[in-house]
Amino acid sequence: MDNPKRYHPALVTLHWLIALFVFTDLGIGYFYIRPILTSGGGGVRGTDPILKIHMAAGVAILLLLVIRFIIRLATPKPAAAEAGSKALNVLARLVHYALYFFVFAITVVGLIFSVQTSRFQTAFLGATGGPGFGPGGGFPRPPSGAPGAFSTPGAGGGGAPAFPPGNGPRPGGRRGFNAAFLLLPLHFSISIILIVLLTLHILAALYHQLILKDHLLGRMGYGKA
Repeated sequence: MDNPKRYHPALVTLHWLIALFVFTDLGIGYFYIRPILTSGGGGVRGTDPILKIHMAAGVAILLLLVIRFIIRLATPKPAAAEAGSKALNVLARLVHYALYFFVFAITVVGLIFSVQTSRFQTAFLGATGGPGFGPGGGFPRPPSGAPGAFSTPGAGGGGAPAFPPGNGPRPGGRRGFNAAFLLLPLHFSISIILIVLLTLHILAALYHQLILKDHLLGRMGYGKA
């Protein structure tokens, strides 16, 4: 049987829904959450309605990715697009696989962090606070000494740690640095990689549509197969 000209309508719908949620989360992360963390505002609590949207969209992305993967395996697909050279074809495949991986990774890391800091429980399960993270499931900024952590400018340009110095009490009643805060800079770092990959993906689509004029975007539209 010949390959269809378009992806299955369910895959098309999932593709654009996931894209919408990804751009929503990146926008909230960069233009709402990150400015609060870097301005010394103290953090964003699980009761914050914008943060709830951020977390809900992340969970939706994760579920839709799983559904998309199952449907993709079960439905016929158009033939692989040709970019005009073997090198570009290989690059296109690498970018596609990397997009799948890093979209999945950023949502998993964000979900784990939100659960460990009790923001998820506060936002969606009615919890009133986390273990040492303050009422409402809020989280303080990570200690300034943590790799890639956000810090508050202090005297002499240094960073003021969010927790007491030394081995004082930490969230959850443990002593020493809490591993949850390693996930926050990781979440941010993955978002940078994701932005680069999305930029390459969009440029490739425009290259096909405007330069090669092969109507590649039509494969992710509705119509006859």
